[in-house]
Parts: sequence; structure tokens; C-alpha cells
Amino acid sequence: MIDKIKKSIISFIITGIYVFLLIFVVEWIYLGSFNNSYIWIKNFTKPFTYNFIIVFLLFSLLQIFRRKLCIIFTFLLTVPFIVLAIASRLKVEIRGEPVLPPDLFLTTEASNMTSFFSHNLITWLIVGAVVAIAFVTFLVFIIPNQKKRNWIQICLAALLFFTFIGVYNVETKQDDTLLKRKLDITYYGWNQKATTQQDGVIAGFLLNMKLLKVETPNNYSQKTIEKITKKIPTPSYSDSDKPNVIMIQSEAFWDPTVMKNVEFNKDPLPFFHKLQQENTSGTVTVPVFGGNTVNTEFEALTGMSLQFLPVGSIPYINYVTKPIPALPYIFRENGYEATAIHTYHNWFYSRDTVFKNLGFNRFDSLEYMPNPIPDGDFYHDKTITDEIMRKINMGRDKPNFIYAITTQNHGPYPTTGKKPYANMEVKLKSGQDFTPDAKNQLETYCDNLTEIDKQLESLITQLQNTKKKTIVVFWGDHLPLLGDDYKVYREAGYYKDAPQDYDQYLRMYSTPLLIWDNFSGKKENLHIGSNLLGPVLLDRIGMQGDNLTNYLLNEYKNDGLTKIVRPDFLAKENIKPNVISDLKLLQYDTLFGKMYGVKDKQTIQPDPTYRLGYVDPKITGAKLETIDGEQMLVVQGENFTPQSYVNVNGKDIARDSGDENGIRVPMAKPSDTMKIGVNIMDTNGKILSKSNTIVLKK
Repeated sequence: MIDKIKKSIISFIITGIYVFLLIFVVEWIYLGSFNNSYIWIKNFTKPFTYNFIIVFLLFSLLQIFRRKLCIIFTFLLTVPFIVLAIASRLKVEIRGEPVLPPDLFLTTEASNMTSFFSHNLITWLIVGAVVAIAFVTFLVFIIPNQKKRNWIQICLAALLFFTFIGVYNVETKQDDTLLKRKLDITYYGWNQKATTQQDGVIAGFLLNMKLLKVETPNNYSQKTIEKITKKIPTPSYSDSDKPNVIMIQSEAFWDPTVMKNVEFNKDPLPFFHKLQQENTSGTVTVPVFGGNTVNTEFEALTGMSLQFLPVGSIPYINYVTKPIPALPYIFRENGYEATAIHTYHNWFYSRDTVFKNLGFNRFDSLEYMPNPIPDGDFYHDKTITDEIMRKINMGRDKPNFIYAITTQNHGPYPTTGKKPYANMEVKLKSGQDFTPDAKNQLETYCDNLTEIDKQLESLITQLQNTKKKTIVVFWGDHLPLLGDDYKVYREAGYYKDAPQDYDQYLRMYSTPLLIWDNFSGKKENLHIGSNLLGPVLLDRIGMQGDNLTNYLLNEYKNDGLTKIVRPDFLAKENIKPNVISDLKLLQYDTLFGKMYGVKDKQTIQPDPTYRLGYVDPKITGAKLETIDGEQMLVVQGENFTPQSYVNVNGKDIARDSGDENGIRVPMAKPSDTMKIGVNIMDTNGKILSKSNTIVLKK
């Protein structure tokens, strides 16, 4: 008995040592060095202890297995912790925040982001995985298995695991617990990076498990919602022409000239600045920094606020799983065609299905663009300009509502190397100059802006020439992530630290806004939140909205509501408590409830003819040709794109070359009879559209 107790104690001591080393390695990976991990444990011993307790209780379960199985399962259970550390490190570098539980749903998006991995990182990951597997295999073969089961060890392991379940349930569901208080665990919901830096990677992730569930408000009921909606005034407008409406959400668009300590060799945004002086302009307060474009997009399209959802939420992935009221439904109800345009994959952030639920008639995604212009890892804004004008010039009877999302300015911004059109130079006006990394990143960002500015000018010029009434709303989805830990902003003296006051918060979350039209002559100075864009736009063109947009518009006009900011800064905006309460209830009712507050529910139905792109590819002919000594199959037709694959007898073949009217593919050994079609296919291998088929005989 005593011998079994001793062996059990030794086993759990070994588990404890392993857990200590595991947490050390996790922090080493995340913080970037052995020394940083050591300093974290030294300075944050209590939070380290919190991590240790939870992980130790979890790994204790493995003691119920015999020794060899215990080693194997220990390795398998270690993998998620290492992956979490690596992913958090990379996400902080790319997006400025660690991995959060809602990110677990972003499987396809995560796989796409691996394109940003360096070759060195991939090499080290492969080497590390091989070494770890080899070491575990060696241990399994070299260490003898237990001959008899140690029931004391098994019972103790089971007891500790049940303790883990209890601790996990309490710690993930309650904000204030004895363990958190005693071990100095602090949760900064608005600054996840700060949470992880203090509490550790594992605890930081654990604290955010509550993000996966939204609690029902205590006062939510049909009666409460109807009481709110009855008091919402309906705006009255005179009948007027329906202008084309174009909303352009420009990727990471920001005006770096607001950094007063930075000198530029020339204005990176001359046309934008000219329009600012002549038209309505200002700022948009957005819910994200450095990434998560779709959250700004969600606010702009629905009027809802991310501030009323769990921190880290991505509504497109987590919540927009059914039709919900949004601007496209409002415009469709008023006789418009609603089109979304995005120079990226249709599946990214589930936009292909989300846009259907939000009421768009069609989604013109990258796969359907005949001539997308690559720019680094993304696509030049000329592609967006061309696609907007293609839709405007289609000549259909209905006016257009177009929501365009650009990608040219997407980060990360390189620390070395420039693009072919590079022409911007920056330096600090006072003090030490930028470090080489920061200088290159800011100059590359400004180079992007010069091209974006040219395309904005091109678009406005073309729209003026159409003679059709048109309004354009142009704003940035978030500020750019210029270096790790706000490197460029810090060196320029624009940010001092993570936002601790309201002024700093607004600097980090406010992007430029421009509203241009060719009919109103209005010039205003606006500073609004992204969820107010819709109500302000509808009012500008004299169009009634839904209950939520009407509520927001009434508060904007009569009570000074301009933006819904982070909870700890709400007092700065002097918003009435009942307004916040009403908006929370209306939002819950729409996203999670029974939609008691949605008027005309029958209009919130997706377009049964919703589709990606405008038309399918069409084949008009095919022939075999010898080109430069190689036999090729040449397919003629219409509406071909770079994502068009020629299907020959059931096999898809990527094009060798071509354009929207013809595709060439190698055909070394053609069959006597070939059944030919063209499929538009995305990068996940999903066929989005099929052409007609023809038969070609040799």
C-alpha cells in the first residue's frame, strides 16, 4: 500500500514538472524568447500558478492509463497547447490580438492565413514536429509498461479530473471567483493582448470561453420589445429620384498625415483631401483595430453594435446563420438591386451565405472577376473600380445599392522591399528617426494609399460622367496594424501605450469618412460610429429604414447619439441608459430572439435567385491547336475568369492562359470524343458555376 502511494506521488510529481515545463514553453513561444518567459513567471507568479493548477488538473487524468499510453496521450494533449501558443503569436503579429475561442470556427480562414508564414517558421514547425514524434516514440519503446494497475493512482487521477471539471465550469462561467481573486487574474475584455500578457496564454484563452454563449437578457419579452418599437418615430420624406448608392469599405484606410511628427515627401491622398474640403467628411468609429474587417462590415450593414456582443465575437461566423434585417433588404424593398463586391474568395468569413442572409441579390466575388489585378497577396483597387462601373453600366432599370469591400491595402506591411509603384518617403520631424523596419512599413502603407487615391479619383470621375444621381460613402474598416506592438505609431509619438484614455481610444478606432454625391450639395462634418452609417445614409437620400435604423436615426438627430463605444467609455458619450438598454434588447431580439421588433417580417426573405457573380460562363466553340510545339485545347466563349477550369470528360484542367473570351489548356493526348465544359471553381475546390457543354471530336 505504502509503495503504491509513493509511486502515485512520484507520478503526479512528474506530471507537475511536465506541466511546469509545458507552460514555460507555451509562454516562450508566445513571448518570443526564453528570457521573456522566465520574466513572466517571475513577475506574474500568481497568474502562472492559476495556469498551472488548471493544466495540472487536466493532465492528471492521464494517470489512469498504463505508462506507455500515458506518454502517448500526454503528447497528444500537449499538441493543442503548442498550437495555441504558435497561433496566438502569429495572430498578435498579424492582427494585434491572441487567438480567442470564436476563432476556432474560422477553419478555412485560418488555413488561408498560412500564406503569411515564413519559410523559416514552416521549417522549424516541421523539424519540431518530427523531433517530438521521434522522442515520444523512443520513450514508448524504451520505458517499460506497468505490470499491475495502481488503483490508488487511478482513483486520485479521477478525483483530480472531476475537480478539473468543477474548476473549469466555475472559472469559465463566472467573472469573479475565489481563485481569480487570490491569484490576481485580471480580464481586459477590450484589450485581449494585455489580458494574455498578464494572465498567460492558457488562462487568457480560458477566460474567453464565455464568448461562445450569449445570455438572454432578464427583461427580454415580446411585451418589452413591442413597448420599445411603439415609441420609435417613422421619418417622413417626400418622393424623390432614387440615386445609385455605393458604399466602399476600404481596407485599412487611414490618413497617416494626422501624425504631426511625421514628414512626408508628398501628400499620399491629394484627391481624397480635396474631396474632404468640398463634401461631407469626418470620421467613423469602428469596433476593431488592425483586422477583423467583417465586424465593421456587420455594423455598417445591420446597424447593430459589436459592443453588445461578447468580446472577440465574429457575427458572420457565430451569429448570422439566418436572414436578419439589414440595408440590402431595405434597399430591395424600395426597388433597388443589392450587390456585394469583394476582391477576395467567396467563402472567406462565410460571406457567400452571410450575404444571402443579409438580403443581397448577388455577390460578385473574386472568382467571377474577369480581370483581377494582383497587388502583393491581394488585389489592386482598380479591380474594385472596374467591377463597380461594370455593374453601374449594365443598364438595368432598377437603381443600384452596391457594397464594395477592397483588399489592396491589406497587411502585413513588409519591413523590407517595396512595390513597383513605390514613391513615398517618410521621416520624423523631431527626435530620433524611424527604425528601418518601421520606416519601410509606413512607406509601403503610404505607397498603397497613393494608388487607392488614384482609384477613388477614377471612380468619382466616371460616376460624374454617367449623369445618373449617385452617392458614394467611403470609409476605412480599421486602422492598419503597422508593426508589432504598434511600432510605427509609437515611434511617431502617436500612441503612447495601449489605450487608457478616451482620446487614445478614438485615435485607435477612428477612420476617415467621406460622403460624395452629385445632387445634394451638402457639406457636413460627421463623427459617427460604423453602425450609424446606414441610418445617416438613408436619411441623406430620403428613404425610410427598419425599426433599428429609425431608432438610431431618431437618437442621432434628437439626443446626440453618434457612436456606441467601448463599455468603459460609454459615459464619455453621455448616452442615456435607457437607450443602451433598448438597443441591446432590439439587437438580441433580432440576432438570437423571436424578432418581435422586426416589422414586415415577410420582407426578410433571401432572394430566391441569389447567386455569386452575374452570369455563368458560356462556351461558343472549341478546337485543338498546336501552339509553340505544344498541342492545346482552345475554348471560346464568354464570361471566363482566372478561376475558370476547362472540364474535359469529367476532369477539371486549370487554364494555361486566356481571357474572358477564351481559355487555352494543354491537351497532349486528346480523346477521340471530348465532352467539354467550363467550371468556375474556388480555392477550396468547390464548383460555383457551370457552363453549357459541347462535344468535340478529333
